[in-house]
Amino acid sequence: MRILTILTLLAFSFGSTVFAAGKETGAAPANTGNSKRIIKWVDSHGVTHYGDKLPAQEAGRSNSEMTNHGVVVKQNVTNVTKNEQEDAERLAQQRKDGILLASYTKVEEIDMARDRYLQMDQAAIQALTSQKDGVNGRLTRNMKTAEGFGKRNKPVPAYVAEEISIAKNELVSIDRQIAARKQNMQLITARFSDEKARFMELKQLAPPAQAGTSPSSNVAVMPTPMSATATTAK
Repeated sequence: MRILTILTLLAFSFGSTVFAAGKETGAAPANTGNSKRIIKWVDSHGVTHYGDKLPAQEAGRSNSEMTNHGVVVKQNVTNVTKNEQEDAERLAQQRKDGILLASYTKVEEIDMARDRYLQMDQAAIQALTSQKDGVNGRLTRNMKTAEGFGKRNKPVPAYVAEEISIAKNELVSIDRQIAARKQNMQLITARFSDEKARFMELKQLAPPAQAGTSPSSNVAVMPTPMSATATTAK
């Protein structure tokens, strides 16, 4: 009986050890279902998708791996392929075309919009030009005052020298603002020219006749050359 009891205890002890070892080595697979990750990616149309894996047609696209609680655990970033770049450019162009067609119904409206934008810069340039004339007048008066002191061999007063310096700085600032406005007008003209050409392309409209072109023959009219004896103003 004593021998049977001892064997029973040994068997129980050995079985417990095996069970414990099995529990340690099998812990990870037991939680596999809870550690399942979700894949997030954006397709070529800009739509976000979620799934347990990337579809075959999306293979190689950048994606994120996250837990079922939404915690990102890995970023799989791939180099943008030529097809992806072309898809993005095509999508961007489609959006621009949609906005363009929704904004205008005929070519003349594009010209009117361009003129409205240009008028703001033109008005600003006129105001700046008027301001420049006033500053130039003030500078001229102060320069004459300083010249008068010089003729009398007297030092130019500090306030006169300061007024001259202020006026010169104002002129530099005004010239920069005028140049910036003119540059903006060039950009506006180029932008609306591109929009007009694209609008006509989408509407399948014929482009207007170029200046200096004969409507009947569609051949450019060459300007009459100047006389060889013509003189230039000096």
